Amino acid sequence: MRYIISYVSTASPSISNSDIEKLAAYVGHYNNTIGIGGILICSDRNFFQILEGKEDTVKNMFERIKKDTRHHNIIKMLDQEMGNTSFSEYHSPFTVISDKEDQNKLQQFLKKKETSNPEHYKSISYLAHKFIKIT
Repeated sequence: MRYIISYVSTASPSISNSDIEKLAAYVGHYNNTIGIGGILICSDRNFFQILEGKEDTVKNMFERIKKDTRHHNIIKMLDQEMGNTSFSEYHSPFTVISDKEDQNKLQQFLKKKETSNPEHYKSISYLAHKFIKIT
């Protein structure tokens, strides 16, 4: 069984845009290496991240994320088992949702949440649409 954690947070004032770009590149490579799928999106110095993978790997990663001083105001949106994977790999470039394939992956993820987790769907969908323009 796969596991998912999704959250939003705010970048710390001390982190530069260059630091955020370096973070995105590192996170994408590292998460793919350890078997975590998902996305990281930054907009107006706010982060939206979805982590999918083995339960212990995802939970351990989220514990590391909570201790990271490069962001604060962490609000966890999802923390649960999931049936099917929405993301086959981890995507972190900020333009990741600009192409049709990745827009479709995010739309499929949102549709699954609408059915399987309707109580959280509204807030997750709202936040995803605030972070990116889905066509």
